[in-house]
Amino acid sequence: MVVTRSGTTCTPTGSNDESAKKRKSNPEMPEMVESFKGWESDKQTNFVKGLLGEMCHEQHWQIDMALRPYLMRDFISALPEYVSEQILSYLDELSLCRAESVSKRWREIICNGHLWRKLIVRNVNTKAIWQRLGKRREWISHLHRAAEFGSEYYKELYPKIVQDLKMSNEMWKLGKLNLRKIDCASHDSKGVYCLQYDDEKIVSGLRDNTIKVWDMDSLKNTMTLTGHTGSVLCMQYDENIIITGSSDASIRIWDVKTGELLHMLIHHCDAVLHLRFQNGIMVSCSKDRTIAVWTMSGNPQNIVMKHALVGHRAAVNVVDFDEKYIVSASGDRTIKVWGTEACEFIRTLQGHTRGIACLQYHGTLVVSGSSDCTIKLWDIEAGAILRTLEGHEELVRCIRFDSHRIVSGAYDGKIKVWDLKAALDPRTPVKDICIRTISEHKGRVFRLQFDEFQIVSSSHDDSIVIFDFLSPHDYYGDFSACQRVHHYSETSSLELSDTTLRRLDSANSLDSLDELS
Repeated sequence: MVVTRSGTTCTPTGSNDESAKKRKSNPEMPEMVESFKGWESDKQTNFVKGLLGEMCHEQHWQIDMALRPYLMRDFISALPEYVSEQILSYLDELSLCRAESVSKRWREIICNGHLWRKLIVRNVNTKAIWQRLGKRREWISHLHRAAEFGSEYYKELYPKIVQDLKMSNEMWKLGKLNLRKIDCASHDSKGVYCLQYDDEKIVSGLRDNTIKVWDMDSLKNTMTLTGHTGSVLCMQYDENIIITGSSDASIRIWDVKTGELLHMLIHHCDAVLHLRFQNGIMVSCSKDRTIAVWTMSGNPQNIVMKHALVGHRAAVNVVDFDEKYIVSASGDRTIKVWGTEACEFIRTLQGHTRGIACLQYHGTLVVSGSSDCTIKLWDIEAGAILRTLEGHEELVRCIRFDSHRIVSGAYDGKIKVWDLKAALDPRTPVKDICIRTISEHKGRVFRLQFDEFQIVSSSHDDSIVIFDFLSPHDYYGDFSACQRVHHYSETSSLELSDTTLRRLDSANSLDSLDELS
């Protein structure tokens, strides 16, 4: 028995069938319903609100259960198809897979709109790792041939890509490396001091005063640039120019396509040890203990020195910068931070016990390597050391990091891969931070660069080595062009692929897509 707001009592009603019988047994009900139908909408609404106010909690619950079927509408099926496609295109992979099981109509919309293909395209456009994998595995060209490949093809392709990414991630820890090696065949002085690569080429600076360009696929030398009278110690290129620094104290600008020397800059009075350029600014550093900040325009002839930064007490070995800070490291054991805009000195980071040979700066994180054989992680704003990594036996000569890993090379000939997230977590034991050590070079490791699938390194042994972490398993072997999917039957279109759903759940159970991006 329940007391209502009006003071009367009521007993919770039974099933819907019983309620229907009671309504039929009430002779006044038909007249009340007919009268209700004749009222205006506002009056009907207010009347029902009034009735609800007189009901008990149990009755409210029953009314709520009765209303739910009336409030649930399949708006996806009701909307124009192009609108429904747009809505469903925002779903992630698991939601899209499950949406196909809602109804035949939903599956048709997903199929007709090629939403699995669009999901892959979106990932390719927003995640560099997807684009790079697509080029390496050669499925990226299929994304623009929807007429040849049915919607089911892209649905089955998606979990294969995710699995490929997951296994390639595991290869960094456990897999057998696929090695490719370039013997630079220097005539007199041997050693490769610097390099940079992309999908088509490797550009290297050598101890024999030359810059050599290598085809990434064939590993053949395609161009040699000459002009420096000393070893090429540092370099960087973009789609238009290569800029090199040398022990001859000059900075030279070359046409990246033709190799033509476009301009030469003379400012430093000793070897140019490192340089970086981006967004119309170049920063160089030298054995002469200074840092030069240059402004760049579209014309290589119009590179003008803006500021000279003085403060280090030994050779400045490396610089890095963004729109906020210039960060420099020196043989004087310090890292100095300068403002990029005004070039003012901001702070000094101290902690290494010997000279600093390399660093990278991104966001608020600085990672440095030193001849004290350690790697240090710094918070640039606080000036504090976040972690010290030990493991190399000699000077740490080169270091790079991304959002997942730190990769270091040293004079002990070893390359080490470190887990960045573990390094930043003070609870992680030291033994769990270094995930791999590679001993392939026969001499000092001078420079390295890496991406999600490979490390490219150079050494005093006159070689460039490519360490490929892409999984050797062919996930697409049964997925060749001869298996292109055409229109499938009405019956099969109603079936959700449990295999696909399990693949997606499995692929996401260990590593999320965000962690692989």
